Amino acid sequence: MKLLIISLLVALAVAEKVRYDGYQTLRIEPKGVIQNDYIHHLAETLNEKYDFWTHNRNGFTDVMMAPNLVGGFKYLLESRDIDYHVMVEDVQTLIDNQDGILPSTGFYETYHTYEEIQAWVKDMANQYSSIATETKFATSFLGKEINGLKISTGGNTKRVVYFQGGIHAREWVSPATVMYMTNQLLENNGEGFLDEFDFFIVPSLNVDGYEHSWTSDRMWRKTRSTHAGYLCVGVDPNRNYEHKWNEGSGSSGNACSDTFRGPSFHSEPEVEGTTRFLKDLKEEGRDIACFIDFHSYSQLWLSPYSYRKLYAENSDTQVGAAKEACAALEGVHGTAYTYGPSAITLYAADGCSVDWGYAELGAPYSYVVELRDTGRHGFVLPENQLLPTGQETYAGLKALLNSIKNNS
Repeated sequence: MKLLIISLLVALAVAEKVRYDGYQTLRIEPKGVIQNDYIHHLAETLNEKYDFWTHNRNGFTDVMMAPNLVGGFKYLLESRDIDYHVMVEDVQTLIDNQDGILPSTGFYETYHTYEEIQAWVKDMANQYSSIATETKFATSFLGKEINGLKISTGGNTKRVVYFQGGIHAREWVSPATVMYMTNQLLENNGEGFLDEFDFFIVPSLNVDGYEHSWTSDRMWRKTRSTHAGYLCVGVDPNRNYEHKWNEGSGSSGNACSDTFRGPSFHSEPEVEGTTRFLKDLKEEGRDIACFIDFHSYSQLWLSPYSYRKLYAENSDTQVGAAKEACAALEGVHGTAYTYGPSAITLYAADGCSVDWGYAELGAPYSYVVELRDTGRHGFVLPENQLLPTGQETYAGLKALLNSIKNNS
């Protein structure tokens, strides 16, 4: 009887795994202010039914939809003479082919589960114990540890560089790239940066959502929290930061939306824990030089502000450093990135990490980096692109750090 019950539970779990058969992703390319504003209106009002993968007010928008919604959405676009084409014919096929064309051969050429990432943190701390320390940054809503690494030669007077990955669950290339770059720093004894900086690195921040994207829903974005009075599960952690929370646009008060900002800022323990960790460093007198949040996709290197179309006070310096990073990145595999202030370059979104890192934490260099690709695979980047993504992004990171050193 016990075996029968277990078998039924396993079968139920498998049956409940979300599939995306017949789901399409359309690329919309509006022309002019009126069409741009209309698409922005759709992104703001229809994001419970339609999954806006990326939305650029001044360029293209990619939106995923169920088969029964495709016809109606195309009609909306055609009625206003808005250009579009099918970017992804069948999302489930994209997911099924995620492993890529060629077999993966190395650790940094494949995706890893939450448990594997946490084991990797321990392994790195043990292998490079002279400069690496396993560090607990926070605990998730479901009680999972959010561990990362401190890389330092000792002391508490050096400037701090912090970067994190995996704030959005489905963006698997982000933790993979952060892990690759961290390994490169450790293998190369800090690349000469440890005289200047201490590094604090979180490879996977939204660990509950990340695990859910492995076990239940590959396209899951949010955390897995529940809040009294709200029907749907999860908050968008990158709309949950304190700075200008619910004071701009691009976030939602609807708990069923993928951009739900939460009932209050820092309602998510993943955000509250990591920001408290960094604020404690600052209160100890540490100079926070750099804050980077790695995402996917669109190939962008963005600086503040995100909540509104405004330039940061030191925008020229931040954008100049981003330009150097993007040039170095492109020099590796020819991958072109766009750089600039976030809301001006992409779209406005309040409660985001990049604004908090700059305005609240005081990091003069604060960025959100959107990794590969530009939409052919979107969030389901094939594994055979992981290594080149890591290689080029690491070149960009080193160029950025050199720029920070030279401008200090």
